[in-house]
Amino acid sequence: MMQAVIFDYGSVLARTLDPEPRAAWERRLGLAAGGLQHIVHNNSSWVEAQCGRMTVEAYWQDVGTMLGLTPHDTAALRAAFYLGDVLNDKLVAYIDHLRTAGLGLGLLSNFSMELRDLLAQQNLLCRFDHIAISAETGVMKPAAAAYQTILDMLALPASTCIFVDDQPVNVTAAQKLGLHGVLFQENDSCLAALDRLVRI
Repeated sequence: MMQAVIFDYGSVLARTLDPEPRAAWERRLGLAAGGLQHIVHNNSSWVEAQCGRMTVEAYWQDVGTMLGLTPHDTAALRAAFYLGDVLNDKLVAYIDHLRTAGLGLGLLSNFSMELRDLLAQQNLLCRFDHIAISAETGVMKPAAAAYQTILDMLALPASTCIFVDDQPVNVTAAQKLGLHGVLFQENDSCLAALDRLVRI
């Protein structure tokens, strides 16, 4: 009997559906399509921010330095970067369905300290019993300690929990610890897999 479902955030609960805010900056900076995402989320500073070893402000300052931006333009980029992200309303509705059915709900995300503000803006904070953000815990998926942190918060054994993530390496790591893993690719297949596991 499943007792809780643990969700990832990025590309699962929230997805970038409107590329234009980032594309506008790429044109301005002379970057190829996808180049801004690579700089902002694929550098050593991002890892440091996700582990809580660098403040969000210092992280964005580093991004601005890499791009040759003034502090004013760096702030504008920071404000625009997530504007194209939208909430996955269908999955959020399913989360509400899980809560009504009595299942526990957890969120486990590799993210900077910005995430709690994003969750509050999207009315997601109240939907989870416990939230483990790597910047707060100091450990990132796929490290075993990341999964153990949210399991300890939920006070549940791995065998009674389902973990949903869009990264195969994170799902595999969860399964090695005994969680039931669901790889998120799109809503329909994810919800069908959850239905089979929770049986509600």
